[in-house]
Amino acid sequence: MKIESLGWKAANDKDFEEFRRQGFIPARIIRETRHIYEADAGSGAVQAQVSGRFIFESESRADYPTIGDWVACRDGGGILIIEELLPRKSRFSRKEAGVLTEEQIIAANIDYLCIVCGLDGGRNFSLRGIERYLSMAREGGASPVIVLNKCDIAEDRAKAVSEARNIAGDAQVFAVSALTGEGVDELLNKFDPFSTIAFSGPSGVGKSALVNSLLGSGHMRTGTQREDDLRGRHTTTHKELVVLRNGVMLIDTPGLRELQLWGGQESLDTSFSEIAQAALNCRFSDCSHQGEPGCAVVKLVESGAMTEARYKNYLDMKSELAYLESRLSEKGHLDRKKKEKDLSRLVKLYARDHKK
Repeated sequence: MKIESLGWKAANDKDFEEFRRQGFIPARIIRETRHIYEADAGSGAVQAQVSGRFIFESESRADYPTIGDWVACRDGGGILIIEELLPRKSRFSRKEAGVLTEEQIIAANIDYLCIVCGLDGGRNFSLRGIERYLSMAREGGASPVIVLNKCDIAEDRAKAVSEARNIAGDAQVFAVSALTGEGVDELLNKFDPFSTIAFSGPSGVGKSALVNSLLGSGHMRTGTQREDDLRGRHTTTHKELVVLRNGVMLIDTPGLRELQLWGGQESLDTSFSEIAQAALNCRFSDCSHQGEPGCAVVKLVESGAMTEARYKNYLDMKSELAYLESRLSEKGHLDRKKKEKDLSRLVKLYARDHKK
């Protein structure tokens, strides 16, 4: 397999010029489990690990390679030693679960993010959850696609498709069944050869079964659901890039139980375009859309042009992003103070050691 078959493009050649002069070779991360990697330089999967210098220079988890990344490597005698990370063209990120304000990159260099939902009832089809995924896909530079799996057992398929389209914006909506194969070829034909797509969504929506259907094999292990609420158990515990039968590269990721936002207001405005448009007509330029007189966004809800649930989800996401921005600003300030303090200490030590 040539490296072009893994998605290498002319723009990558330009990014790699300096690394090639240093004798490095390009490779793509095709499997990841907690910083344990497999990479492909065009001749098959090889175990890979980051170099000591890479570890020393990395400041956060987001600096490390993840599935889909392009890296500059050297031969380490049967393994690849990762020395540099090439610039990412896109990313699908979330705030790391817990109290830390850190970015967790789930997949990199993806062209499309397929937001997979299940139409088997329970909480596997959530319009509010889809809105969150749409905003995060656009924030990272990937084109979102909504995939409604298990359409063969949907109670009201037409209603689900209609509701999804109402919030999708420019994202396409596909109703498919991994079990019967309905709609699978139509979904696959959406993507050009050598493009990279990623599947994400909560556990239990049938992502792994859908991957198997696209591959035409039992490559991914499938799991069961809890009977009380149809929530799935994790069956994908690692991240892996596989090549589909038409040359499309697919990244399957573990189900996400917690999806905290990472990004800015612009992606939110894109996902809630009717709110962004209405806000231009608010009486006050700094309107928060929460009760100010002359608020055009509130009028959307009152007129029935937008549901109250969608409006409330927008406010929740906006508040979450504002809090994230404040935490990042505070963290950046503290990081700068620490660096200044460390530099001052080093200068004093240098002056003391070289004092005449």
